[in-house]
Amino acid sequence: MDNLELMKQEISNLAKEKKEEFEKVSDYIFANPELAFKEYKSQEALCKLLESHGFVVKRGIAEMPTSFEAVFDSGKPGKTVALMGEYDCLPEIGHGCGHNLIGTSAAGAGIVLKEVMEKHEIGGVLKVLGTPAEEKGSGKAIMVRHGVFEGIDAALLMHPCDESMPDDISFAAITLEFTFKGKPAHAAACPWKGANALSGVQLMFHAVDMMRLHFKDYSRVHGIITEGGVAHNTITDEAKAVFNIRSLEYDYMMEMVDAIRDCAKGAAIATRTEVEERQLDEVIKDVRNDKKLVQYVRKNMDFIGEEYIERDLTQGIGSTDVGNVTHEIPAIQFYVKLKEHVGTHTKEFAVAAGGEEGKRNLHASVQLLAMSALDVLSE
Repeated sequence: MDNLELMKQEISNLAKEKKEEFEKVSDYIFANPELAFKEYKSQEALCKLLESHGFVVKRGIAEMPTSFEAVFDSGKPGKTVALMGEYDCLPEIGHGCGHNLIGTSAAGAGIVLKEVMEKHEIGGVLKVLGTPAEEKGSGKAIMVRHGVFEGIDAALLMHPCDESMPDDISFAAITLEFTFKGKPAHAAACPWKGANALSGVQLMFHAVDMMRLHFKDYSRVHGIITEGGVAHNTITDEAKAVFNIRSLEYDYMMEMVDAIRDCAKGAAIATRTEVEERQLDEVIKDVRNDKKLVQYVRKNMDFIGEEYIERDLTQGIGSTDVGNVTHEIPAIQFYVKLKEHVGTHTKEFAVAAGGEEGKRNLHASVQLLAMSALDVLSE
């Protein structure tokens, strides 16, 4: 073994040694699920764990009370690496996306890697970033806007899945609300005096459906009517629709947005109504994993004996605010198996995240994150 492999073996030994300590934190977060921007218990559990191992922790960065930044500065020149953790849950399902494992694996990997850095006098700065509201609110996109990732040479995040994969594919996504405004009138006595906002919404949906043929493969537009009127005998003077627009490429997604806007404008003209647009939440960009980081993760999966497959378009594609980070700096989201043939955002996935499968995932993930971050620090 060369020196780097010896240090990776030390990482494996330390991860095993601290396994129960990390599992307790993951179990606590799992038992106390908290929605986006309300993850106070989860934040505190992770911050206390990191502080107990010598990290300097700042809570509430980027104007988000439930975020945090934990820092170990070696005092020697070197690279700056960040391990990203998520810890928000899903409504009703709880940790059906395994964020108890994501947050704890980042903290655990940071703790293990810090000890190796100190022992071998490795230069650089190690950060663990608590990134809230991945499920709704896109905390990482907010952190990007606040400059949190400036000066960081690489950022890494593990996500549980039904298979281990060293790479990722995701959609860029944007959510827009369209409010149509018309003129009320009695629907039976004098409908000609009104302008039906609901008709504008309905016509917009039809126009969007006509555009689907012309959008590139692996593009998505899905919408709902959120307000459609309150009385059947009154011409609706205000109606609302929300559309989510996605594509594998951020730039093409924005072209789709222009087309959807034209659908709304055309529908308003045709129904003699007016339409206003409002963006909901942050724009999510597509994941563009750094190729060198992908190679590090793949190599380390081989090192610890983690079986994996390669990511492809047939496996189902979602969206994540990790994408916004990958557009700014070298970064990666990779997958570690939780339970085979069980999809995320399900009760079955949540059960696995809080069970023995979750413990196995956590132990493997701590090693892979720490080893891959070590590869960056050793460049």
